[in-house]
Amino acid sequence: MREERESETKAERRPGFDSRAEALAACLEEREVCSAQTNLSEEERGELASLLELADQLDARMVPVRPSPVFVRSLGQELVEGAERRLAKREKRHRIAVISAAVAGSIVSIVSLVGGIVVLVKWLRTRTEARQASTA
Repeated sequence: MREERESETKAERRPGFDSRAEALAACLEEREVCSAQTNLSEEERGELASLLELADQLDARMVPVRPSPVFVRSLGQELVEGAERRLAKREKRHRIAVISAAVAGSIVSIVSLVGGIVVLVKWLRTRTEARQASTA
């Protein structure tokens, strides 16, 4: 019942398609060759029919294959090792960034301390020179 409704709905929608490609896609969904809605030539209909038949044959003969347990284990091991390597690289980059920031902060602190000492020395010299000029 549900399939009948879906077929009717799809059939009703076909005439109103915006493009030939959309109509052809709807026909392919149903595994049928539509000619009126898609304006296919006789040659195109024949090619499409043979392609649909080939797809059905492939679908019927292809069976899902499960990977071997050895492959699954080796793949899992490779993925885990890759994740561990990426994690180690990330941690190393983080360590380098933290150490670099600490070094930069230390350098800024030392430079500001030296700058403060230079300003203090200049101020003391200016003050001393001003006293000597006033006493002379």
